[in-house]
Amino acid sequence: MAIRTASRTRDVAAAVVQAAIATSVVLLGCSTASAQVYERNGAHFSVKFQGPAEEAIAYRSVEILEAAYYRIGAALNVYPTQPIEVVLHTQQQFFDVTKAPSWAGGLYDGRIHVPVKGAEKISPERLTEVLSHELTHAFVTNVGGPAVPDWLHEGLAGVMEQSGPADEQDFMAHTSARMPLGSLMKSFALLPEDSVHLAYAEAAVAVKRMIDLRGTSAVVGLLRAIKSDTSFENAFQANVGMRFQDFDAMVTR
Repeated sequence: MAIRTASRTRDVAAAVVQAAIATSVVLLGCSTASAQVYERNGAHFSVKFQGPAEEAIAYRSVEILEAAYYRIGAALNVYPTQPIEVVLHTQQQFFDVTKAPSWAGGLYDGRIHVPVKGAEKISPERLTEVLSHELTHAFVTNVGGPAVPDWLHEGLAGVMEQSGPADEQDFMAHTSARMPLGSLMKSFALLPEDSVHLAYAEAAVAVKRMIDLRGTSAVVGLLRAIKSDTSFENAFQANVGMRFQDFDAMVTR
């Protein structure tokens, strides 16, 4: 379960994005408490929402996701082919359905879940950040499978947000607190709430350092090795060119 905090694309050509967006909204039956669920389809996404009041934000979400798909795909040289499902929730539904911690601002569990209250309640900038972050989790899972350490999941998602890891780098520059990356292998949802901000910031800075050292191809190679059941330590050394323990010490000193 990959989560984005509530506290935090080069655009592709508008013609490409617009061509990717379906012009129709499909009305679906729903067997849950609500009577109907609507769906807007793009070339790579199916965005589900609860009614006409959310149609504008659903359309905007498809636009953002299609742009982010090409931006992140170009950065990683990876383009998932299976459609990605996205669900827009009310705030309460988001927490009821996902069981996410109270600080979560989005979640990926095989589907992208985003809490929205209506098109007028969420800024385009924030929606772009959340959707880009959660979409990166879909890319990571596609390439690396279910065993990717959470610091690598969340760190790459932070780096691939449209604004990049600038906020995280600034945070780390102004605090002496550090957490070993080895302690951030499992879900961030299990962390004490007062450690969450540090964990996200440190993860993004660590992945940015890895990219600076070896390029995004090393990160993708690491993910592929993890999916092939290579031990994490061996996969890391083969792709990053140093022992994980040494990298951990370097980025957390």
